[in-house]
Amino acid sequence: MLYETEENKTAEDKLRTALGDAYGYNMVALPIKYSLDCIAYKGKDAKCFFEFKCRTVASTEYDTALVNLHKVIAAANITKATGLKCWLVVQWTDMVGFIDFQADKEIGMSKRRDRNEAADLFAYYPVSGFKTLNLY
Repeated sequence: MLYETEENKTAEDKLRTALGDAYGYNMVALPIKYSLDCIAYKGKDAKCFFEFKCRTVASTEYDTALVNLHKVIAAANITKATGLKCWLVVQWTDMVGFIDFQADKEIGMSKRRDRNEAADLFAYYPVSGFKTLNLY
């Protein structure tokens, strides 16, 4: 949210709507304090949580999809507290895929090239572990 552009927000909103429509979920945005994008309901039943990422490269550009470790920690805490899965959904230029936040990943330090920030901890999920979503 801190660095989210209007273009990125629009892309994530479109992705959230497409996923909700495809699976019959009512997607409800979460307050920023939860560090994830939304919770999915079917009727009155909470089903799962989602974090959406829209990338400007193909899924084949890198072997991994990275996400800040604070998102992974938040997802683990939410799953532990609620018993509900948290899914990472990534839209690349050539596909949309999803992976369970609890899936195997590597942890490492990295520094964003597009921001003047110190290095931070990231989780690196293998792109090969993502399941394809056909939403569009």
